[in-house]
Amino acid sequence: MALPSLGDVVFIIVVLIPGFLTLTLFRWLAILENKISDYVLTVYSLSFSLLILTIYAFHTNITDIDVIRTNILSPTYLVEILAIALSLGVGFGLIVRYAFRRRIVRGSPWEASMTVASKEGCWVIVYTEDGREYKGTLHRSGGGDYPSEISIRDPKQILRDDQFKIKREIPVGLEILFREKDIRRVVFFEEI
Repeated sequence: MALPSLGDVVFIIVVLIPGFLTLTLFRWLAILENKISDYVLTVYSLSFSLLILTIYAFHTNITDIDVIRTNILSPTYLVEILAIALSLGVGFGLIVRYAFRRRIVRGSPWEASMTVASKEGCWVIVYTEDGREYKGTLHRSGGGDYPSEISIRDPKQILRDDQFKIKREIPVGLEILFREKDIRRVVFFEEI
C-alpha cells in the first residue's frame, strides 16, 4: 500500500473546504448555535462537499474524478466550486431561518428578552434560584454596568400549595431588585 501523494492530500483538503464553508454559512444564517462534536462537524461537511461535487459534476459534465483532481486548483474550477458552496450555504441557511426559526434572535438571551418585553409597566414573574416566585410590574431592566438585573414595582411573593395552585400573594414592599445570580427564570406578560 502506497502512501498518498502530496497532490492527493491537497485534493482532499480542497474538496473538503467548500463543505466546511457551506456548513459554517448554513449554521450562521439559520442561527444554529448549539455545539456539535468534531466528528459530526466533519461528517456534515463531507456530506455538503459530496453534494457540491455532484452539482459541479452535473453542471460541467465532468464525471471523471481524475479530471476533477487534475483541474481542481485551476482558478475557473475553484471559483465555480466556491460559488456553489456559497450558494448552498446561503440558500439552505435562509430557508431554515425564515421557514422554521423566524422568531429566534441571535445574541444573549437576556438582552433578547429585555428587548422584546422591556416596556415599563408590563407584568413579570421572577423565579429565583432559592425557589421563590415574585410577580409585579417591570420597572427597570438591564443597561449600564449591570445589564442582567431586573427591578419590579409592587412585588408580591407567590406561595403555592402541593398542586401548584396559588395559596397566597404576599406584598413585599414598593420595589425589589433581582441580580443576575438570583434569577432562575423571568416570564413576561403582554398587556391586553
